[in-house]
Amino acid sequence: MNSGRKTGALLVVAVVLLGIAAYGLLAVDTPQIQSVDNSWGTVTENQTEIETAITVENPLLIRVGDGVADVRYTVALNGVEFATERKDGVQLSGRDDVITVSTSMDNDRIPRWWVTHINRNQTTTVTVDPEVVVLYGGFEAPAEESTRSRTFQTQLLEPLNSDEPRQFSAFDRTVLTITETDARWGEATAERTPIDGSITATNELPIALPITEIQYTIRMNGIVVGQGTAAERTVIPPESSRRIDANATIDNSKLDEWWVTHLQRNETTRLSVDFTATVDYGGVERQIPLDAVSYNRTVRTNVFGSASET
Repeated sequence: MNSGRKTGALLVVAVVLLGIAAYGLLAVDTPQIQSVDNSWGTVTENQTEIETAITVENPLLIRVGDGVADVRYTVALNGVEFATERKDGVQLSGRDDVITVSTSMDNDRIPRWWVTHINRNQTTTVTVDPEVVVLYGGFEAPAEESTRSRTFQTQLLEPLNSDEPRQFSAFDRTVLTITETDARWGEATAERTPIDGSITATNELPIALPITEIQYTIRMNGIVVGQGTAAERTVIPPESSRRIDANATIDNSKLDEWWVTHLQRNETTRLSVDFTATVDYGGVERQIPLDAVSYNRTVRTNVFGSASET
């Protein structure tokens, strides 16, 4: 074999060995997803922007040369997809790269998520599932699976559960004492979220006390999300107590409007539930605001972190 053929053979072997070494290096030294950070972007009446920053630790070969990455990610709350996006051909270089992507979510997904949150005992699991594939010299190196998840809970109705006596006056005297209130979520549907409540009331008068109705209004950041009659006409005998069913309903079609205010106020909501009783005393009807039963509650969430209420 002459020297030219020997040189050609050596070059072929070198190229093959280099390819094998590169493949082995990529196979062993795969890209790593170091962190995934999500935040809210622009919020409008109809859409919410979700911004995501994915930090990738590159394989050794990318640190000495240029490569690209294909990125796909999904954000879901209780399985309800809030965001999904794909970004191909992202340029990589150096040890670490931060890949930023953003997508917009239609706010009409909020009622769908709300239903799952209520029906799962006011619990939401946030799942972020990023996929990164690094491309270099014809090789593909997928990052290891790196799904992130966290859970947050709320206790929205807790103040409505009380056994503290509260007195109400009308006609210049104590008319009614509410000795106990109870409230719990019913089974939420796509259209409505029921609140199953009850009030135990004592008639302080020496005559029967007709309660014509009990009305309610539910507001979230000032937006009326529920309003109507919680209890129909009932009569409480003189100096006696009676348990009255008092049910309310949230109109889920109002929740996307509420969601915008929740994010605009840094994920903070002021929840208020107001009750008014109409009583008949001596043939005269009088409305009694049940202020001691009504309540206000501030709810703060961090969807991509934790939640708290005060």
